[in-house]
Amino acid sequence: MKLHLEKNNSENLILFFCGWGMDENPFSILNNTSDVLYVYDYTTPEFPDFDFSGYKKVDLLAFSYGVYASGIANLSNVKLNSRTAINGTLIPVDDKLGVPLRQFELTEKMDSETVVKFRQRLFGGEKASEHFEIFEENLPQRSAKSCTEELIGMKKYVPVFPMPQCKFDKVYIAKHDRCVPTRNQLNFWQKQNFSNIIELETGHFPFYNYQSLEELL
Repeated sequence: MKLHLEKNNSENLILFFCGWGMDENPFSILNNTSDVLYVYDYTTPEFPDFDFSGYKKVDLLAFSYGVYASGIANLSNVKLNSRTAINGTLIPVDDKLGVPLRQFELTEKMDSETVVKFRQRLFGGEKASEHFEIFEENLPQRSAKSCTEELIGMKKYVPVFPMPQCKFDKVYIAKHDRCVPTRNQLNFWQKQNFSNIIELETGHFPFYNYQSLEELL
């Protein structure tokens, strides 16, 4: 895992586990007041050393594969104020409870043309085209090779940690999710008897409907 700290001179921190293939750049247009520690690139499952002691409050926000990644990360040195999951489950690859296996395998074979189609699948709802254009202007600064290596790394360690045991306070599920299918997300969280579910009229990537990450906490 890699880290990027966005400093906003705050005593509060959002610990944000991004999705696969991401970094901080797609979220740079948001106006956060808290400091934000972006976690991304899950080629290896180890969480890097970070000093949380300077913050009065730390809230965890996890998106897509980041939901699972936050569950396997060693966060024993931080007291979390809240945990929020967005469009992900604790079983990252599963035909009924996560990303379908066939879809996951196809992602490994993306090229310059298919990656654009993948990015388009991130968005849904009324503002899908508008938000896709914003994303294209703020692309992750990740090479195709690094994203493929990330997938290869994930395939190696996910079987070792089949389903981390961690509890969330709130879960968002997009009604138009074509990356982690909406039905699979509902299946997973309902199977956990989790009731605090908020449905979104968006696709997989909902962030451009908000002014800041704080709005999702």
